[in-house]
Amino acid sequence: MSMGIVTSKSHWFASISFVVLGIIFESGWPNYYHTIHDGPVVLWYFAMSGVMAMALTFLRPHALKPLLKEPLFYWYVVYAITGLLWLIWFDGYLNPENQSWRLRFLKLLFFAACLVLASAVNFRRFVEVLCGCALFATVSYWVDYLNPFLFVPADMDQSNPGRAGGVFVNANQAGSALVMMCIAAMPFVAMRWRVLLSLIMLVGVFPTFSRSSIVFACLVREVWVWRGQFSKKAFLALLLVIPLGVVLGSALFSQGADSTEIDSEDITNRLGFFQQMGEANDDSAIERRYIAEFAWMKFTEKPLLGFGPGKADSVESWGHSASTHNMYLLLLVEQGLFGGILYLAFLSIIYYKGIRLYRRGLSRQECDIGMALVLVAIYFSFFGFFSHTLLREGHVVMILTFLLAAEHKAIASRTRSTLTETQPVEAIVEIEDRRRV
Repeated sequence: MSMGIVTSKSHWFASISFVVLGIIFESGWPNYYHTIHDGPVVLWYFAMSGVMAMALTFLRPHALKPLLKEPLFYWYVVYAITGLLWLIWFDGYLNPENQSWRLRFLKLLFFAACLVLASAVNFRRFVEVLCGCALFATVSYWVDYLNPFLFVPADMDQSNPGRAGGVFVNANQAGSALVMMCIAAMPFVAMRWRVLLSLIMLVGVFPTFSRSSIVFACLVREVWVWRGQFSKKAFLALLLVIPLGVVLGSALFSQGADSTEIDSEDITNRLGFFQQMGEANDDSAIERRYIAEFAWMKFTEKPLLGFGPGKADSVESWGHSASTHNMYLLLLVEQGLFGGILYLAFLSIIYYKGIRLYRRGLSRQECDIGMALVLVAIYFSFFGFFSHTLLREGHVVMILTFLLAAEHKAIASRTRSTLTETQPVEAIVEIEDRRRV
């Protein structure tokens, strides 16, 4: 692996803490252990990250500086506080059954804790975690596909035979999580090994049969090829290996498809989505279209202020057993036009940071980090049409803070480079001494 500028000034406690959290969240363990094996609630894992961040702040007080300079931190503050204000405005009290506003504050605290830790992490170690979790995910998805009830017993509501989710349980979340891990790891992997990461992503996302994840994975691969993320030899190797992967994948798919335990009709309909150039007429697609129309109708009833946080998650107030499956509509229903603007501001910040670093990077790695941030912004933009949980998923928050920390270090490196060119040695030493205090 090639780490460049991001290996400097790491802290042993931050590296250990972030690696531990990475193994926990990027593997999908908290929700799986709680849901399937009655383990501790996910809140305890978030609390652990907060304790780690406070300990690092005690050991290294200036670890808070990147957090206080980060625009997305203040976005999360607004997101959390306005959710609380909207709830009080519409309900007049804090309904204990409404957990939406609590989740906003929880993710604010988790974002802050992860960014504090990521600002001092050894990037090499965390990239190794990402690559390991991506490989583990790929293997576990295929094992789950071939053994439908290995991870989730047949008598549980979460069981979805034929669509692999592995430890993530939910197949859609499993597919998107794998793609996100590969996006975050790509800038820090040497050119000659990047083709393997691409193969892991493409091979692993298929058995989830998540249409959105498969489309997004192909889009990411095309962007990587377009922006020259692979060496010429590696790209030729990819072209030669793809047919072998298709043959092997077809054999495994046929083996699983012959099983009487999976829902063959659902899988056939999902594959038909690609054969019919994006047309989907299965029950899941029909339900989502209906819910989208229903959510838009709700938004038009109160377009200025919405109905308040949590209303689209409650059957009593929402009138439907499923939520919007759409981040844009969710925030429009909850907070009206302000909610829509809020989510667009979130996307704009990430796009701006990624494009800026991509255009101004002093090294290939800095440009690649900028491209990764742009792909993360595309992820939130694209999956915002198919998911309403993007801002609640711990593994996504970790990857976002990891790339933000890398962007901060890249900018700091560029600033030091500029100082070296324009300042005398004595002035540079004085500035560096003040910065360390």
